[in-house]
Order: sequence, then structure tokens, then C-alpha cells
Amino acid sequence: MHVLFVAQYGSQAASSRTRVFDYLPLLRKAGIHSKVFVVAPDAWVLRLNAGGLLNRLLYYCVAWFRTWYIGLYCIWQAKRYDALFIQKVLFPSPISTLLRRHRHKVLFDFDDAIFTLETVGTGWLNKIRYRRRQRGLPAMLQATHCAVVENAYTAEYAQQLCSQVVRITGPIDTMRYTPGNHVSKDDLVLGWIGSPTTTRYLELIRKPLAELGQRYPNVKLCLIGASHFDFDGLPVVNFAWDLGTEVECLRQFDIGLMPLPNDDFTRGKGGYKLLQYMAMGLPVVASPVEINCELVDDGQNGFLAETSDEWVQYLSCLIEDVGLRRQMGQAGRKKMEQDFSLQQSSQRLIETLQSFVQV
Repeated sequence: MHVLFVAQYGSQAASSRTRVFDYLPLLRKAGIHSKVFVVAPDAWVLRLNAGGLLNRLLYYCVAWFRTWYIGLYCIWQAKRYDALFIQKVLFPSPISTLLRRHRHKVLFDFDDAIFTLETVGTGWLNKIRYRRRQRGLPAMLQATHCAVVENAYTAEYAQQLCSQVVRITGPIDTMRYTPGNHVSKDDLVLGWIGSPTTTRYLELIRKPLAELGQRYPNVKLCLIGASHFDFDGLPVVNFAWDLGTEVECLRQFDIGLMPLPNDDFTRGKGGYKLLQYMAMGLPVVASPVEINCELVDDGQNGFLAETSDEWVQYLSCLIEDVGLRRQMGQAGRKKMEQDFSLQQSSQRLIETLQSFVQV
């Protein structure tokens, strides 16, 4: 079998890495040969993340032209492949129409609620992007034979436009994300991993963190990939995100945090932070938003905290009880291995591709 993948980003971006690139070696072992086109290479994304209106305009304009080029290539070369796997890329409507008209076998994967607009940063450029998504996403789903999504919320949307929908959450490479050796240390680390654009979610727990800082002098906050977070409530250590050092940085955590507002956009998130924390054998405290409620068995592998008081209460329990931290961390690790590992999910994708191509 030969599959042409079209990824939105390069392997440095979490969504394309987990939804495309991590699968490729396992697909190869199963006899599935692949070729990958990337719309926005890693260097482009780095420039976008550097900020500035000019960088954003340049990025979106060049990416738009590149979607035309890659889309036309897909139509031209599609007959050489058994299937097209398009990850999050919204082709212009004429491309989607041609894919449907030529009856190419297309799988479309999206891991965010890209049919909604984020509540923060709704400037004119984001509104233009949103209008494009409003046209592009339905067109892509109507041209698709199978949609691959991460959670029930995005599945419900996809089912309105596509007859076959498959859910694959994550996945997480449990061979790479492994628990570290528990060593005795004086401080206790509350950890968060994310990006400059999601750092704002930490504001939701600013007050609980400040209270914990007063109550427990040995507690500090460790952030990976965050933008500047101005906080005096407890010591903060910042690490720049890097794929090569990510796991070692995560091993410094004792408890994983995932605060999240409950809105139309965040309900589409895939909970990848939680997958990382749990695979590392960490107990977690998270907001009870959509996929988080599926990943966190409340009181078993972590806690779901809705109010500031609950954040303080549950984090205090974990800070004070090393045995509880270890017990919950082991339960989370077991759940990742059984239900969300790359090995399990790759088998699901292989079966989907095989059944899809045979039709």
C-alpha cells in the first residue's frame, strides 16, 4: 500500500508529529509506504512564533499559495497512491471539489476545533482565517471518505459532513515518554508544558498557585515552552521547548498541570499535555473540559479541579502525600500504555487504512 501524507507542519510541531510523523516507522513495518508533503516547514513556524504582524502576514500568504501547489500535486499524482491522508490542511474549495469529483480516497485528520474561533486574539487577521475555515473545513469533510478526529466534540461536528469518522486520541509514544527514577529532593515541582500562545491559560490558576506558594515554601513552578509569565507567588523556572530536551525537562516534574477554560475552542483540544504527563508517570490536576474528563479518572490517576478552592485542595493532597503521587502516576502510566500508546493507535490507523483501501 502507498499513502501520500499532507501535513500542516513539520515534525517539530506537536500536531503533525503525533498525527503523521510518529506513525511512519510503524506503517513501514506493516508494509505501508508513504511520502509526506509539508505545507508549513519548521523554519516557517519558528518565524511565525517570533511574533509580529509582518511575520504572520508573510506566513499565512505563503502557506496559502503552498496549499494550492500541494493540492494540485495531490490531484495530479493521486492515482499513484492508494490513499491520501491530509492532516489539518484546508485546501482551497476548487481543490476539494476536484478531489471529490475524481473520487480519490481521502482521509482528513484534524485535532482541534478549527470550526470555531478562539475567544482570545480575535483580531482582523484571525477573523479572516476563521471565515476561510468556515468555508474550507466543510468542503474538505465533504470531499473526504473518512475523518480522523481526537475527541467526541470534534467527532460530532465531523459526522454532520462525513459518513465515516474514526477517533484516535493522541497518540503518545510510551517508549519515548517514560518515568524517571524517583530521587529524594528538597523541592517539589509543579509542571506545565505548552507554547507561547497557550501560556495565558496559567492565569486561571494564578490565585491557587500563589496560595500554595505561601503554604509550601519548597514548591516551585516549572514551565516548558511558555512565554513570559509574570508571577511572584512562588519560584518559577522556565525552559525553552526543544524536542531533544523535552523528556528530560518533563522528568523534573512531580505533578502535571492542565488548566483550561471551557469554551467552544478548548472543548476541541486533544489533551496532549495530559498524555505526556501520564506517560511520564506523573499525577495530574486538570480542568474538567471535554477530553480531560475522559483521560483523568478523578481520584484514580489525578484530579479534575473546577474552582480555585479545588485546585488548592487537590494540589495540597498531592504535595503532602508522596505515596499518593506515586500511586496516581502509576495508574496514569498504565492507562497510557493500554489505551493511548503510539503502538495501539498505529494499529488502529493501519486497520482503518486497510479497510478503507479495500472498499
